[in-house]
Amino acid sequence: MKQLVTMLLLIMLSVFTVSLQAQNNFSLIGKKGIISYPNMKAYVIYSSDSTLHWKTVDEKGVLNEGNEVIRYKRLNDNLHFLNWIEKDGFTVSQIIDTRNGTVKSFLSFNDDKSARGGRSAMFVDGKFIFDTK
Repeated sequence: MKQLVTMLLLIMLSVFTVSLQAQNNFSLIGKKGIISYPNMKAYVIYSSDSTLHWKTVDEKGVLNEGNEVIRYKRLNDNLHFLNWIEKDGFTVSQIIDTRNGTVKSFLSFNDDKSARGGRSAMFVDGKFIFDTK
């Protein structure tokens, strides 16, 4: 009987450990990611739940980068909501699914031709992978 109880406890501990590891595998904070959009790639370091660093390379090889103060909310084990406003007013809102490797982005930016407060917006879908380098 003692051996059976010990075996059951070991199995429960093993299941708990595997569950915890699976949850951590999809966390974003403290990791690096690569987001592939139709016209560019973004290399992102998710330093903390309040800061990130990004670098983009477009199809012509033009580089841009920045350090951002972000708003971050983990929606569940694998869904992450991020938002930030860049110095020039360019605004990014993203839902990143680290399990399925997808990104839904909403971008808002200055547009002198817009009749809506001088701003325009668009949705962009991307692919996400963790950068293991």
